[in-house]
Amino acid sequence: MEIKFVLDFDGVLFNSAFEAFSVANHATKGRVGFRQDVNYEEFLAFRSVVTDAWQYNRLYGATSSVLPNTLHMITPDEGDWSFSRDFFEARRTIMEDPEWPKVMPAYDFFFLLKPILLQCPDRFAILSTRNVSSIHEALAFNGVDGIQIFGQEDIRKLGSKLNVAKSQNWLDPKKYMIVYVDDMNSHLEPFQGQVHLPLHANWGYDRETSSSLSQSQVHTIISSLLSIADGTRT
Repeated sequence: MEIKFVLDFDGVLFNSAFEAFSVANHATKGRVGFRQDVNYEEFLAFRSVVTDAWQYNRLYGATSSVLPNTLHMITPDEGDWSFSRDFFEARRTIMEDPEWPKVMPAYDFFFLLKPILLQCPDRFAILSTRNVSSIHEALAFNGVDGIQIFGQEDIRKLGSKLNVAKSQNWLDPKKYMIVYVDDMNSHLEPFQGQVHLPLHANWGYDRETSSSLSQSQVHTIISSLLSIADGTRT
């Protein structure tokens, strides 16, 4: 059995809230039908429940906006998917600046984990609703490469983060011991009982629960399990 650490990106490794705010504003700037008065505090409150980029349309849409606590009840329509396409096109434009990752600071957790990521990248995978190219570029900008990345493209193709995990055989307890770290409770819930250790990061965007863990606690768990796993190899 192989141990694998599966990490979310936004809200776990990097604080991307301001980057997403910048992208959404770029996508809607001066456009009829979209709010021009969304401030950062309002965006952050909405970001805490967002699991896919199309949902920002329900914040910026002049006639389609909803309250954050009702977002989970919305089924996306063509207007939402159109916004999503515009959002990622705006991100591609912003990414033309080689310095763009500077608007997305790494959490302390990333710096704690970085030596291990560099030492054994094969032990890790990124599973995120963010598009793959932006994850790759942000990691490379911060000196990390060679980690397997599953992003929005994979989730759209297979339907969910859990389905991506299934496609990689991560849910097979005879093949893998999976430690999955995510800051969104709604992303963790499907993994309960499916993987060995689903861990909630208390430093991200979602609400903290009684079982949430700090950056140092999650780092300790990963480094300890890795030491045990490497010990069994020798």
